[in-house]
Amino acid sequence: MTHILLLLGQVPTEPATAASAVDFSWLFIKMLLVLAIVSIIAVLLLKYAVPRIGPLKAFQKSKYFSVLGRFVLEPKRSLYLVNVGKRYLVIGVSDNAINLITEISKEEAEGGAVQ
Repeated sequence: MTHILLLLGQVPTEPATAASAVDFSWLFIKMLLVLAIVSIIAVLLLKYAVPRIGPLKAFQKSKYFSVLGRFVLEPKRSLYLVNVGKRYLVIGVSDNAINLITEISKEEAEGGAVQ
């Protein structure tokens, strides 16, 4: 064991020079390119693939529930026209609450005229 330590202590070292230094510029550029490609693939997967194969797909395509329209009142407040079964509801949505505003008839919902 002491023989190995003596050998390790006698390893000659040289100071780094321009000829012996390793240039990592090309490696850094390749790393950035790979990072960009992986990021683009991740965004595309999350935007297009996940909504089509996710467990919420069946809920979004439900025959009992559909969002017919949305009207933005403020950045975090909206009105939704929702069809639930045979009922048409106007719902107010904010950060902290979801409130039933009113129920309208099928004719009003399809005609777009709410009074």
